[in-house]
Parts: sequence; C-alpha cells; structure tokens
Amino acid sequence: MLEINNQYTLMKRHIDTEVLRAFFAGTLEDVVDNLPIHIIPRTRDPNRCCVYKERAMVRYRIMALLGVDIEKDDDEYKTLSSYVKESLETKTPVFPSLTTISPGCSSCPDEQYRITDSCRGCFARPCLANCPKEAIVFVNGKAHIDEKRCIKCGKCLGVCPFHAVIHVPVPCEEACPVDAIHKNEEGFVEIDREKCIDCGHCSRSCPFGAIAERSSLMQVAGMLKKKEEVVAMIAPAIEGQFPGSLGQIVAGLKALGFSDVVEVAEGAHITAAHEAEELQERLSRGDKFMTTSCCPAYMQLVDRHVPTLSELRSKALSPMGYTARLCAERRPEAKLVFIGPCLAKKIEAAQFPEIETVITFAELASLLVARDIDIKEMVVSQDDVHVKTYADCREFAVPQGVANSVIRRSEKPIQVMNINGVDQKTVRLMKTWTKRAPEAELIEVMCCEGGCLAGPGVLVNPKIANRLRQGANVATVGSKPLGGAKHV
Repeated sequence: MLEINNQYTLMKRHIDTEVLRAFFAGTLEDVVDNLPIHIIPRTRDPNRCCVYKERAMVRYRIMALLGVDIEKDDDEYKTLSSYVKESLETKTPVFPSLTTISPGCSSCPDEQYRITDSCRGCFARPCLANCPKEAIVFVNGKAHIDEKRCIKCGKCLGVCPFHAVIHVPVPCEEACPVDAIHKNEEGFVEIDREKCIDCGHCSRSCPFGAIAERSSLMQVAGMLKKKEEVVAMIAPAIEGQFPGSLGQIVAGLKALGFSDVVEVAEGAHITAAHEAEELQERLSRGDKFMTTSCCPAYMQLVDRHVPTLSELRSKALSPMGYTARLCAERRPEAKLVFIGPCLAKKIEAAQFPEIETVITFAELASLLVARDIDIKEMVVSQDDVHVKTYADCREFAVPQGVANSVIRRSEKPIQVMNINGVDQKTVRLMKTWTKRAPEAELIEVMCCEGGCLAGPGVLVNPKIANRLRQGANVATVGSKPLGGAKHV
C-alpha cells in the first residue's frame, strides 16, 4: 500500500475542494471546464510527461468525483459542464464503486524478480541451490534469472546473503486479495467485476492514480446546499481523523448543514449483542466457529470466493445497518448519509433503502475545507457532547475491537482468532476452514490491515490515528484479550 501522504492523494483532495468551492459559489457549470488549466498551470513542473496529460488526469478525477463510470462513459467530446449537469440531476449509482482511467495507467511490466549489481557471485550460491526450476544461471561470475524458467516463487530473494535479489511487483495486482486486477490486451489495468470485493486496496496502491473511486460527494453537497434534512451517520473510525474531539467533529458536521449526527457505535452495540447471543447458540448446536459480519468487503469475499463460509458468518447486521434503522425510526423524513473509511460500504448501503448514500473521511475533509470549517476551532455545545455509553463499540474500528465487544457481552469465555488484513494467502487459508476448523470459536475478519483505521477512505496513518484516539481519552482496548478470552 502507498503511504497515505503522497502527491496523488494531495492532488485529489485539491481537485475535490476546488470543485466543491465552485459548486457552493454557484459557478461550477461555468468554470469547471477551465479547472484543469487552473489547477495545472503551464508553468507547473509536471509529474507526468507533460502538463497536458496532467490536465487530462485532472479532468478524469473530476469525472470520478461526479460519479462517472469512466470505463463506460468517457466521451472526449463531452464537456465537464455537461457531466456536472447530469450528476446534479441524477442519483449516483453505487456499483461499480471503482473505475479505471486507462490514460493514467503506466502499463507496468509483469511481476518479476531481478538480480542487482550487489551480487558477489559467492561460492555458496544459495540462490542456485534453492531454485526449484533451475532458473538461476551465472554469467561472468554474476547470477542472472532466466525469465522463461522463473515461477516467481521468491526463494532466491529469501536466501541471498547480500540481498542482491529484488522483487518488482505490479502494485495494484499485488494488493488485490482476490486476483481481480489484470491488464487488457493493450496493457492497461482492468477490474474483473465478478471477482472484485470493493476493498479498495488497488486504488490505494496504484502510484499513478489509474484506479479511482466513484464518488457520491456531489450528491451530498447538493442536499446540504438545498438545506434538506440530512443525518450524518459517523463510523467509529472517525476519531483520530481530524484534529479535534468527537464533540468538535459533530459540531463541524452540523456547521456543514447536517441536521443531526449519529454515532454508528450505537448500532455496533446492537451488532455485538446479537453476535454474542448468536455465537452461543451456534456452539450449543455443534457449530465449531462463527465469523463476524461487520466488514462489507469480507462479506463480498465470502459470497464471491469462499461460499463454504456463508453459513458460518454471523447473521447480524453491520453497525451501519442497525444505525440506519434506528435513524429511520427516529427521523423518518430525513436522508441518511454514512460517513466512513470504506469503499465497500457503498455497496452494502444499497441493501438498505433507509440510506441515501455514502462518503469517505477523505471526501468529508474536502467538504470541510471547501466550506472553510476548521474542526479544531469548533465550539462544542452540550448537544454535541456524546456520552460514553457505547465507548467500547467505538473500538470496532481497530483490530480485535469487534471481538472484544462481543466478548464483553458474552456469558462464557470465547476463543478468538483475529484476521488483521486479507491477502491472497489469507483467502487460500479461509478455503480450508470447513475441512480443518481453526482453533477458535469466533473469527474476526477485517480486510484492511490495521482495521477500519486503515481503510481506503481515511486521512491519517493508522498508527497516528490510533495515538490521537488514545490521546482523546477514548476507552481503547489495545491488543490484550479481555473477559477471559483466548486470542489465537
């Protein structure tokens, strides 16, 4: 994964902010076609081949912000102002949540292992001795890899005493846990929609910005501008994303125009209680284990790739689902917007008619900047001071947080396994569970390593976010098992 703080992320946020500023000023349709030139002036030293390609990528980024599926609807003769008009008149479809930008793809060479000049041609030659396909050859005393024989097992990399072997991956392909990324005949990236689980790992890994998420941000901005009754449902991972307390975040959202703000931790309390009760029922009837149901990318992973686990995952709704139902009961006329770190939530939200749409923390940040709202300067009213009733459920955002919340609501000790991040190796392991059950009764699965704090829509490095959460006196669980649990 790319470090969150990088040039592409900063440019994306800059573009989103400029579009939103123009939108709220009522000038977007008039200025949007000139925004690429404004954002990438001729005097700029381009990161790509030239300023014209930089401007083209700004255009595509604006299209993604408007919710356009660039793979299908890229019309070079169509003005951005036309896309803006269509976007404001229609609700952005949630699927597919990701779209590829072929002109931005660098057509990366296939994954390979290379031997660098650091090779000393040593006498031991462990690379030669351990290669299963005899792909290592020596020329003039230096090791070389025969690409026709190499199976990319990586054994040479692991045994070289001089670290002379390097692995050159295709970042998006390497990041995808379900092999849904490949190159087409022209060498450009494509996403296999039948395999994709919308985890967003590919978009977070591509250093060229060639995979973009389709946004619903303009839809939310439109509702706020019209002063409609809109309720923000904030995911537990929001603490630590902005420089301020939870109360200040709530105040900032209300300053944006949200009618009310509801913590999804309230729904997480219901999820944890349901999973605790359901687990005991399953164990009593002979089930060997149950997996959690909170991560929407994991739910798609099971549906598309590991169907043998479908009956072994919890039937409880996710915290977002329960929170949406609570909000709909309290404010039936309000439109509900989920704000979180996850792209897969956009797909899950389509299952709940109560939810209008989903935006990420990164998109929320652009909205706040565009409206000149500084979270740390917000004055907290008594209404914005949230009680600690569901404090432990705010820890759904971190690894072991779901499991620990379930443990506290369980009457008996539970053996727990935590899957902190899913990759291709983990998927292969999951496929063996029905034949050889793991030594655990509850398996918590989070597709992102680092939990929801490391989702594709976050703003802050997960380690920093966790420290900020702890500094805000949040009741954190940490990594120690509680309630008599045994973590495997």
